[in-house]
Amino acid sequence: MQFPRHLHLSAIHHIIKYLFGTSSRGLFFPTGASTQLQAYNDFDWAGCPDTRKPASGWCKFLGEAPISWKCKKQDSVSKSSTKAEYHTMSIACFEIIWLRGLLLELGFSQAKPTALHADNTSAIQIAKNPIYHERMKHIEVDCHSIWEAYDHRIITLPRVSTSVQLTDILTKSLTR
Repeated sequence: MQFPRHLHLSAIHHIIKYLFGTSSRGLFFPTGASTQLQAYNDFDWAGCPDTRKPASGWCKFLGEAPISWKCKKQDSVSKSSTKAEYHTMSIACFEIIWLRGLLLELGFSQAKPTALHADNTSAIQIAKNPIYHERMKHIEVDCHSIWEAYDHRIITLPRVSTSVQLTDILTKSLTR
């Protein structure tokens, strides 16, 4: 700001051209379209052939429009598919809470809980069951955050069949 150069002015011109060129693009919601937030969550346990680290992925939809998605290789190898799925659910849950707050600020209050669709029955049962088990100590922090969101009716945890899981495209490699 103190010493602007020609490079800075060029960058501003580039940004302005981009904004003019893309002004007709964006997320469009038809009149009467649902503004209910919903989420899908999945992972591929030991999916990386080199490191055996799981890949996790999630998608968030506002009505039928995708508004947020992510695919990421997790930081550590997991011995338990349930633990890996549960960790992914925890991260997705944090983003749901943030998105619900953002939507509220924008005037789109979420009257119903957000459905976090998952296909791992064990992970869903752990999230729904508030009884602490000694074997779950390593995922205790994730458990408490999801239990709290579930208990306060911020999320629901419907099971979705693996065959119709929308986030498989983010976590599973495609066959030739």
